[in-house]
Amino acid sequence: MERRVIARDRRMAAVHEAGHAVIAMHLGVDVLDADVRPTHTHDLYSKKSYVGRATYDRPSNADQHRLIAVAGMVAEHVWKARGPACEHWWDTVSDPACMSDTDWAGTGCEPGEPDDALIEAVETVLPLLAGELQPKLTELSRRLIEADSRQTIEAIMNVKALLGYEVAASSDNARATRAVA
Repeated sequence: MERRVIARDRRMAAVHEAGHAVIAMHLGVDVLDADVRPTHTHDLYSKKSYVGRATYDRPSNADQHRLIAVAGMVAEHVWKARGPACEHWWDTVSDPACMSDTDWAGTGCEPGEPDDALIEAVETVLPLLAGELQPKLTELSRRLIEADSRQTIEAIMNVKALLGYEVAASSDNARATRAVA
């Protein structure tokens, strides 16, 4: 049972961070990094065994920031539903625990106190992650899990490549540089 809890937490952390990264890239915001890592908790049933982080350049406006902030939560719902998540979003975002403090800060709302703009952001991101961006969400999620599992330069460079970096690796070094469009 413990292994299933850890695997579920790692998968959801990867999907969540991939959601942030994929929407940021879709909006033209440079993603600097994304990863998932174990928390080494001793109580797997009350705390997450994995957490993640996606870092990106500052979005150009509050609307973009809000879209990126809700993307992690929406990605998790899309993944669990295996497509468009049909639910009452107002009920979901009325729960302060539905997003991290960092994600709430990006929405411009206090935790558990959604406004119409937050619901509109969720309804904008949902069809993207459940539709045209779903293959990218799936691929980046898998690469984040692989990078955590293998901890090799190749696995980490695969994540960087998906984030839009030109990747060059040799036996003695590896580097990733932002691709110029």
